[in-house]
Amino acid sequence: MLSPQEMRKLIPFMDTVHYLDNASVVPSSTRVWAAMEEYGQKYPLNYGVGEFPASVEAAAKVNEARAKLAKFINAKAPEEICFTKNTTEAINMVAYGGPWEARDEIILTTVEHQSNIMPWLRLVQDRGVVVKFAQATKEGFVKPDAIRALVTPKTKLINVTYVSNIFGTITPVEEIGAIAREAGAFYMVDSAQAGGRLTMDVQKSGCDFMSICGRKSMMGPQGTGALYIKKELTPMLKPLDIGSRAGRLVDEKTMVLNEAPYKFEAGVLNTAGMIGLGVAVDTLAEIGTDNIQKRIAELTQYMIDGLLAIPEVELYGTHDAQKLAGVISWNVRGHSCSEIASRLGKEANVCVASGAQGALLAIRPLGVNGVVRSSVHYFTSKEDIDALLAGLKKILA
Repeated sequence: MLSPQEMRKLIPFMDTVHYLDNASVVPSSTRVWAAMEEYGQKYPLNYGVGEFPASVEAAAKVNEARAKLAKFINAKAPEEICFTKNTTEAINMVAYGGPWEARDEIILTTVEHQSNIMPWLRLVQDRGVVVKFAQATKEGFVKPDAIRALVTPKTKLINVTYVSNIFGTITPVEEIGAIAREAGAFYMVDSAQAGGRLTMDVQKSGCDFMSICGRKSMMGPQGTGALYIKKELTPMLKPLDIGSRAGRLVDEKTMVLNEAPYKFEAGVLNTAGMIGLGVAVDTLAEIGTDNIQKRIAELTQYMIDGLLAIPEVELYGTHDAQKLAGVISWNVRGHSCSEIASRLGKEANVCVASGAQGALLAIRPLGVNGVVRSSVHYFTSKEDIDALLAGLKKILA
């Protein structure tokens, strides 16, 4: 198993800054870049095009990555994994490919990222669906009873985030999955912030769809992601895009779509990126999700305790790191979040995020327009957190 220190050595960028913005993007390891460089040097070809050995090798590497990701989330078959360029694309594939009609009810939560709200609001305009929001607690927890209270015979889809990108709170996806099954509704989980931090088991959660982000805590390359679609539902879902590799032209009037996952992957894939994502999954599997989650909880509690010791800091959400997945939000009284983030970067070489983070509905009950967000991963050190705390104290002094 890779220790946190060994993992950190595989990410050279970590030697240059105190990086606490892992909820935005996690820089890929040298293992990932080596695999992508090998692709560029030995088989820099299109996935699924060509019969000569180098082309076959490129396709085999992507197929291998697909199988690794399927195993990582406990999918039944690699064909249930459709590669995307990001989580947003995966969500849009379900929104615009699904059988949602006028007056169908879609249940979301108030801690969703706007990328998991805007596609559904567009369906309100385009198809006349009804979107309902389950109100999270002020600490950012989604209670199953809040979901259950919104269910009616018209409920067609329940769609929840696994981890809030503002509070870091963990949604009880298994309990909510049981509610969806009872209601006879489809169930989707957005795992953008959960992938690489928590166990992603599509069988236990009972989800029909899961959106996956490569560039965040999965530690894969930017421009990579995936959508899990339960195999029996793939005929129901229409592709978001149509073109080569999604199917073939028969004549002037007829086209035939390929089977999943290929019908959802029109055009040329980010071949190098998907190969890199497969290597990132290898690394996560080597470390073990339980070890990652334990380490993240320890670091998060250390950061929470340190921030609470600074009187000017207002910390939002729970102070119990065992209920979080490495993401916390806070502000400094008398200072804007953007000022704090900027000064920490310039004066303490500490990287944090600031602003609404695409989660307006989540921060609105807090009575603020933005937050400072700090987030850790397995390789984060206590020295990074100490630098954050020391930098804050210097600014306030």
